[in-house]
Amino acid sequence: MEQGKTIYVHESHTLWSDNGEVYLACDNGTVVFNADTLFNDIANLAELALKERKKQEKYILKELTKIK
Repeated sequence: MEQGKTIYVHESHTLWSDNGEVYLACDNGTVVFNADTLFNDIANLAELALKERKKQEKYILKELTKIK
């Protein structure tokens, strides 16, 4: 697999679709997905995002228990 430029997406500000592609624009550029590929990856993307959110939630709760 060819590695291209990495675009970090902190927040997206525009989403749109056209010609079988889905576009996600952010401050660092625009990410273009093939609509079929993105659709097939949605479940895996959601699983990965939820896993990372869970880790963050555990960390925050752990830090909150340190506050006295």
